[in-house]
Amino acid sequence: MPSMLATIGRQLEQALTGRLPADVRHNLRIETVASIAYGIFYAIAISFLPVVLRRMGASSSLLALYAAQTYLGSILATFTVLLIRRYHPLAFAVVCWLLSRSLLLGAFLITDASWLLALTAVFWLIEGIPGPAYARIIQAIYPMQYRGRALAVARVGMVLALLIATPLAGMGLDHFGHQVLFPIASCLGILSTLLFTRLRIDPVALPPQQRRSLGSIWAILGQNRRFTIYLISFSIYGLGFLMGLPFFTIVQVDRLQLSYTELGYLGLVQSLFWLLGNMYWGRQVDRHGGVWVLRANIAIAIVVPFSYIWAFNSWTLLPAFIAHGIISAGIDLGVLSAGIELATPESVSEYSALQSTIIGLRGVAGPFVGIGLMKLGASEPMIFMIGCALIAGAWLYMGRIMPRARRPMVAPEA
Repeated sequence: MPSMLATIGRQLEQALTGRLPADVRHNLRIETVASIAYGIFYAIAISFLPVVLRRMGASSSLLALYAAQTYLGSILATFTVLLIRRYHPLAFAVVCWLLSRSLLLGAFLITDASWLLALTAVFWLIEGIPGPAYARIIQAIYPMQYRGRALAVARVGMVLALLIATPLAGMGLDHFGHQVLFPIASCLGILSTLLFTRLRIDPVALPPQQRRSLGSIWAILGQNRRFTIYLISFSIYGLGFLMGLPFFTIVQVDRLQLSYTELGYLGLVQSLFWLLGNMYWGRQVDRHGGVWVLRANIAIAIVVPFSYIWAFNSWTLLPAFIAHGIISAGIDLGVLSAGIELATPESVSEYSALQSTIIGLRGVAGPFVGIGLMKLGASEPMIFMIGCALIAGAWLYMGRIMPRARRPMVAPEA
């Protein structure tokens, strides 16, 4: 049985990537296995955290606070890029991830929403710090002509794990609760990090980096017009999406009264389209570039808030979960690839840090914009409609930096 699974895995890998150099293939396999462990961790803990908080009595403001927390580490990226100059990027990332994922072991003690929010604040702060280090690792282990497909395959492993684990996690939470499930998820997150240490990074593959000061990193915004337009348009998109995020959970729990099991099945559909999205968008990154893929996914993202305007049962949320699955793949691959694509090779860490900080600031502000609109008298459907309009505006503005048609970068397959 194991040999049959290994054969199927190799055939799937060959179909998705074609011929790869031996070192790239080794790193891809390590990252894929690590991503599978992370996918189970994500399915059990991260996917259900907002619903767990709501069931524990969290208000819309506290849900907005949680949504903002997920960007705390990103805000510090321009500071942490100065730190990773002193340390190997892989070592820096691994230490941060071990610390953050170990924290969820303490969830078995928590029965109050405020304490869980305190725990997740520290988790997201440390978890998000290594963003620039991860971008530099990807730059080193995957050459440009293979990068989109390699990233996609690793994420296919993660999403396959999500596909299987999400409905099981939903049923497990209904029967055992988060105090049992979250520590199990923590152990899998730690395992994922330890597997990551087996990546092979040739020091020669890491191009010399410019030693920019903190001020000169921010000066990039005035030096690279395409990068600045990209950040502005992506921030407008994020604001439109995130302002409705706390209310997505409220619709699910309060208006529709969905159980963890029902949400698990919707998550299963989302994961299926996340899987298909990775298979598709990875090759599109190699053919058209990260900016093209990102803009296409921004257009699809409008479906998510639009679906919540009319939702009256679990089935009417299906388009939102399908669209969310597609953009989970495309936005992830698009942002990582676009940041590297628009940067100069010697400044990838600095560009990635600036991108992470801007995205983080937008992420912290976005959910509270929705809460502010609600306090001014806006209804949930109105907030979702404003979000749709902002996402459409972001799609239009990003069109100003669309690259000219180019020849595919996909290497010939033997």
